Amino acid sequence: MTEQSSLPDESSARPRRVPFWRVVLIALIIGVVLWVWGLLDARVPPDLSAPDFTLHTYDGASYPLSSLRGKVVVINFWATWCGPCHAEAPQLQALWEKLRDQDVIFLGIDQADRTQDAQAFIKQYGIAYPAGPDDAGIVDAYAVQGLPTTVIVNQKGDITQRILAAIEPADLQLRIEAILRSSPQE
Repeated sequence: MTEQSSLPDESSARPRRVPFWRVVLIALIIGVVLWVWGLLDARVPPDLSAPDFTLHTYDGASYPLSSLRGKVVVINFWATWCGPCHAEAPQLQALWEKLRDQDVIFLGIDQADRTQDAQAFIKQYGIAYPAGPDDAGIVDAYAVQGLPTTVIVNQKGDITQRILAAIEPADLQLRIEAILRSSPQE
């Protein structure tokens, strides 16, 4: 009588290995999702006072941020050489037209463009909200590292949100309306 081994077959006992490329791909996808999630909606600590500046617009007006207290201020940093800025510009203009009578003001801050290029951009997209060059180090004061970047300042002058990418107008509108509801004008 021959004894049969009760040990499992070697090929069935070994765990299946996941191909290395799948592990790398999954890790990469998770990393990108977390990175994008963090970049698209950079929360700001409460009561972070917005650095004051004066925007000198291309049409010769001046807008000191401190004079806009009592309004929600949407500061959009853009440039003519920024592809997503081109896509975002007409949408921001449409939203500005929709919200301009609700104690909301948009400020467009152009980064590193020649004046004639920036003015052509403004004309091309019919931008009617105040827009001008960063001639006062505003980009540095707000630690802008990529374009477009949108910063929302509440009625008290505190930064409430930083959006570090192009934003959909419906999302931006919801954020602005939430601030209008939660922080009544003093």
